Amino acid sequence: MKKILTIGSAMQDIFTEYEGVETLHLHTKEEDLSYVCMRAGRKIEIQHLIYYCGGGAANSAVSFTRFGFDVSIFCKVGTDQAGDFVLETLEKEKVSTTHVIRTQQAPTGNAFIVPGPQGNSAVLVYRGANVTLTKSELSESTIAQVDQLYITSLSGPAAPLLIPITQLAKKYNKPVAANPGTSQLHAGPEYLKEALSGITILILNSYEAELLMTTLVVVLPPLEIEQYHDDTLPELLKKPLGSATTCFTLQQFFKAVHACGPQIIVVTNGAEGVYASDQTTIYFHPSIKIDIVSSIGAGDAFGSCFIAQLNHDTSIEDALRAGVINSASVIQHLGTQTGLLTADEINKRREQLDKNLLKKYQLM
Repeated sequence: MKKILTIGSAMQDIFTEYEGVETLHLHTKEEDLSYVCMRAGRKIEIQHLIYYCGGGAANSAVSFTRFGFDVSIFCKVGTDQAGDFVLETLEKEKVSTTHVIRTQQAPTGNAFIVPGPQGNSAVLVYRGANVTLTKSELSESTIAQVDQLYITSLSGPAAPLLIPITQLAKKYNKPVAANPGTSQLHAGPEYLKEALSGITILILNSYEAELLMTTLVVVLPPLEIEQYHDDTLPELLKKPLGSATTCFTLQQFFKAVHACGPQIIVVTNGAEGVYASDQTTIYFHPSIKIDIVSSIGAGDAFGSCFIAQLNHDTSIEDALRAGVINSASVIQHLGTQTGLLTADEINKRREQLDKNLLKKYQLM
């Protein structure tokens, strides 16, 4: 049984439910935007508060246990009731909490989920103890004893930890999968850039890919926009990414990041689907169309399942299919861990999935 260590955040998620949610929809030239509105001076009566364990490292750890791995988690919580709740949930899910740090200096992180249209909720995040992680709290022996590291978002002051963690993993020849998240990229994309040489598999969404690309010194040829008028291509392959100052193709992004170290790169694109590159081929799989209850936790469900499948020597094609299936299951439930599937459940659903949905393109 392989040993996997997840690193990052653990939180108490508080889902709010109330009637008469007010929304605002804005259509721009580039995109359609939705906002959850709360009128100033008005009280909103909440019908239910529902508590779950959440956070990238916690969600991923529970996912890995569903696939039969020996899983431990490195995170930080407070010595409060919320911290007790997080630990009890992880232990119930058979995640080792030996490396969980408890502190009296900061409370456990909390996320308040406000319902939004089509399950696309707004989230108020208080990171609490998560941003107080320090390098000295993670021993070398912890990394030396595991088979796989899975690093989720290290936010705020904890963001620089990505560099020494990947350096230690490289020292002990341990594969690293990283799903850094938007908050870490906002804290400093240069930390991710410096850590890329120690990352084996990198998982980002399309917005995070744009943030990372701005830090990479890459000489890009002028874009020939007419080449993107092929409507048979998936979205990110038929249009440039970035901004007026940093405009690039998905192919250029994959090549630039591969040159820095990662062997496999994944870029998720929300409801459209997911792209991956293994240095020679770009794979695309569309999302499964289902009714969404809550989109929170979809990325953790995909990333952890994708890495779990690769650790079971599954092909990248079937690992992508599995990740998409697991993500679709999670967003049909309230809570980021409720809908996580087991290996047997994934296999059964994958057998029923149309294999022709996955498309492959040469990385030019």
